[in-house]
Order: sequence, then structure tokens, then C-alpha cells
Amino acid sequence: MEKHIVVKVAGAAEPQETTIHPGTTCRDLLDALGLGRNLLLTNDPTNGAPFGADESLFDKVAEGSKLYAVPPMEVGK
Repeated sequence: MEKHIVVKVAGAAEPQETTIHPGTTCRDLLDALGLGRNLLLTNDPTNGAPFGADESLFDKVAEGSKLYAVPPMEVGK
């Protein structure tokens, strides 16, 4: 069982297509795409709460979903 999704990295031109399986976490996905662990994954880059680093994505995203890899928001500066 697998799902095909797209990950758009903040500041990058092209989205990356990838496949996730049951148990795939945000950390697993960032590592598989060669992205830094300092990024967060969300399904809404402006208002969406990010998924936790160890949160399993498979049950939370649909086939063909687009996720966004964004830097953490700095608060209090």
C-alpha cells in the first residue's frame, strides 16, 4: 500500500513527487527527499499547523496531496 504525493519546498522552483507508505513520518519523508530536518511539513503553508516530526503521514494525507516544506515561524522577534 502506498500513496503518491507532491512536496513543494519553500523557495524551490519545482515540487518533488514522492511515495509514502504506512508508518512514514515527516522526518522519514524529509530525509528521503534530502531535505534538512529544520523544515516542517504542512498542507497549508500560510495557515496550516505543521505535522509533528514523528507524526505518521499516511493516514493524514490523501493520494495526490500536496505538502509544503517550510521553515519554522519565528515568534517574538
